[in-house]
Amino acid sequence: MSAVYSRPFSPHLSFSPYLLSASLMALSLAALPAWAQQQNATALDAVTVTATKTPHTLNEVPANVSVITNEDIEERAPSKLDDLLRDLPSVDIQGGPRRVGQDINIRGFGGQRVVTTLDGARQNFTAGHKGRFFLDPELLRQVEVVRGSNSALHGSGAIGGVVSMETKNASDLLNPGEKVGFRGKYGYSGVQRENYYSAGIFGRPDERIDLLANVSKRDSGTLRQGGGIELDNSAEDASDILLKTNLRPTENQTMTFSLIRFKEDGIIPTNPDAAPNATSNPLVYRQTEMTTASAKYVYNNPDMPLLAPTLSVYRNQLEVNEARQPPLTARLDDSLLTTWGYDAYNTMRFNTGSLANTVTFGTEYFKDDQTGLRNNAPRSTFPSASGRVVGVYVQDEIELLRGLTLTPTLRFDDYQNHSDNGSTVEESKLSPKLAANWRPMQWLSLYASYGDAFRAPNLTEIFVTGQHFFGNNFVTNTALKPEKTRTAETGFKLDFKNVLTEKDRLSFNSTYFHTKAEDFIEFIVGNTTTTNRNLTEATIQGVEIESRYDMQYAFGSLGYSRIRGENEQTSRPIDSIPADRAVVTLGGKLPDYGLRFGWRTEIAAEQNRVSNTNLSAGVEAAVVPTSGYVVHGVFATWIPQFQGFEGFRVDAGVENIFDKSYRRHLQALYEEGRDYRVAVSYTKGF
Repeated sequence: MSAVYSRPFSPHLSFSPYLLSASLMALSLAALPAWAQQQNATALDAVTVTATKTPHTLNEVPANVSVITNEDIEERAPSKLDDLLRDLPSVDIQGGPRRVGQDINIRGFGGQRVVTTLDGARQNFTAGHKGRFFLDPELLRQVEVVRGSNSALHGSGAIGGVVSMETKNASDLLNPGEKVGFRGKYGYSGVQRENYYSAGIFGRPDERIDLLANVSKRDSGTLRQGGGIELDNSAEDASDILLKTNLRPTENQTMTFSLIRFKEDGIIPTNPDAAPNATSNPLVYRQTEMTTASAKYVYNNPDMPLLAPTLSVYRNQLEVNEARQPPLTARLDDSLLTTWGYDAYNTMRFNTGSLANTVTFGTEYFKDDQTGLRNNAPRSTFPSASGRVVGVYVQDEIELLRGLTLTPTLRFDDYQNHSDNGSTVEESKLSPKLAANWRPMQWLSLYASYGDAFRAPNLTEIFVTGQHFFGNNFVTNTALKPEKTRTAETGFKLDFKNVLTEKDRLSFNSTYFHTKAEDFIEFIVGNTTTTNRNLTEATIQGVEIESRYDMQYAFGSLGYSRIRGENEQTSRPIDSIPADRAVVTLGGKLPDYGLRFGWRTEIAAEQNRVSNTNLSAGVEAAVVPTSGYVVHGVFATWIPQFQGFEGFRVDAGVENIFDKSYRRHLQALYEEGRDYRVAVSYTKGF
């Protein structure tokens, strides 16, 4: 856990969860607008595959899932993944406003306690304060966020949840009947003086193949925080290349190939979520390069219900070079992680007496190889090592009665970590899960689940050695055990049509979860040594609420989350728990003019539930309370409806419209100030 320093700036806010839950339920049933993202009616029918590895609408899965659609992404004109995820209940970004240090936190679990994938490729990189997301969010067509225990299907790391990202296809940009096209886009963000350029070509020679190639570049200047404060050493440049192909040899087969190349560089502090310091946080010229290659094969023939295989293969390589800046002595650190793996499974559909079964069984394998160098010599603080995980799993979606589905899942994983110095750690883990979903009426879904999850220690946690800082050295701990959680979850979902007007729609989702955690790995900084230990046993519980409303001329949405966590050994709060938070969006539409606009408000309560103590036998500073805040923004999308302007689109908005100075609980630095954003695109197909 990292220290966070505060300054007074905003009033204290607090929520009564019971009063708020009742109020939101009443509002939803009264058909008032709600939730956090600008949604349209089609978004309410979004399909998730990540939750069960079989396609279902959100109301059919026994889990709390959010899907960010292609339209959502276009409207937000995002410059970083934070712009897409920060409105979701129980989902927070940690690591500060600098893009290079950001990481995700779901239900109080951050880092590698959340599985993230890009076109099916695991993103496993972790190295002190270097972030985990390295891509242009404009390249994405969909993001699925599955909250809670998911190791039964996704193995090690799926404690907080799973974030699955998928890049755009040519079919997203071509209209029916068009064979080829191009797209250009320019965007500007005032708060970081960022220019964004993107150009793509795409084609569909026939119905069996489509192709896409896209290049993009971001040129960012110094970021401005709320109140006009400049965040020194925050300028950076980034570029992306995306190549993607979809092949359909027959109507029942699909093959997808994608290649993503990302590069980013800038002079930043070693820890991007803190101010630079010549001794403890020196400036470095950092270059990041990532190459992700993936391939996927899907066979789905309705006439062969016992054979529906899916095979995904990938290789992801990430390299970070950091050159220490004068006046300090020259030093070059190189961190390289290569991950490759596959996930192969088959889905069978059959009846057993009166029961309908959808059985998915498969195997997953991935391997991490990491190398750390300092001035071309081995670097023990990022030890050269390798680790592999192999898992087998089976899931049966059993339709007991019409509308009632019971889903037992079981997975077995074996992992092995090996250091170049000869040390080896190996262990296995069984992850069961049982879930049920009942739709007694078309507009009502009730669900519940109970599941185990785990996270295997990463290579650095086990094998790190060398100097941490002057007078303090890392100590290897090969006895680290995997972190484990047991999560119970229950909730209900409502979906109404034709509520106030014809063809309008209202949805509501409420979830309660309770997680018991064991053997959590803590980073212990002592007077002369630093090590990782299995220390914490904790309980985390919370409530999540989402609601959306959409009609011809108006829309609205609301999201709310309240989480509490306690370290059972110390009876003190857990510092990684985010603040109580609500996000409200209200907007209007003028379909005849292609105009959509709205107002967004984020309300965060004071987060004063902190441990107020140093770690056991450690000298690390305690996390301090965070004041509450209220931040507003406006947005508009214009798609011209008159002849001669077909293909044009303008997305604009102002984030933090009143230039509020505020800090999120999981960050040390203050957030971005007033941000004028605009993005203009032109898409043409032939």
